[in-house]
Amino acid sequence: MPYRAGNQVLKPEWIDFNGHLNMAYYVVLFDWGVDEAQASVGLGVNYSETSGFTTFSAEFHIRYVRELPPGSTVYSTFRLLDVGPKAYHFCQELYHEDGWLSATGEGISLHIDRSGPKVAPYPAHVMQNLEAMLAEHRTLPVPDWVGRQMGVRK
Repeated sequence: MPYRAGNQVLKPEWIDFNGHLNMAYYVVLFDWGVDEAQASVGLGVNYSETSGFTTFSAEFHIRYVRELPPGSTVYSTFRLLDVGPKAYHFCQELYHEDGWLSATGEGISLHIDRSGPKVAPYPAHVMQNLEAMLAEHRTLPVPDWVGRQMGVRK
């Protein structure tokens, strides 16, 4: 199973003039899900505050599937697709509490030495945790939208 983050309730100020969740807040919701998943492998707030290292997002793509109405409760999932010594590739799905898919996300996260800042290798204990999560997530089929190229259909 992918990692499942806790529920979030959409705030009224996040709703745009079209009456649904503004696109910027999808990123916020996905980012909170990444934060939770990273904490589970040792890359949480305490790690950042005490180690001199942190993570940065290098790239992130969102695919909007179904709009979220005001007052919705949502949760995101997080799944590792690949791990390297200094970065990982992941995908996410954002679900309405009723179980339908609202959006998908795909990204690259970098491990950063804040003294540079520069990309740096994960410490051994974090790498071990990432590899364990990856081994579990590799048993799942890769979603067909991962790695999808953008373009206009003609």
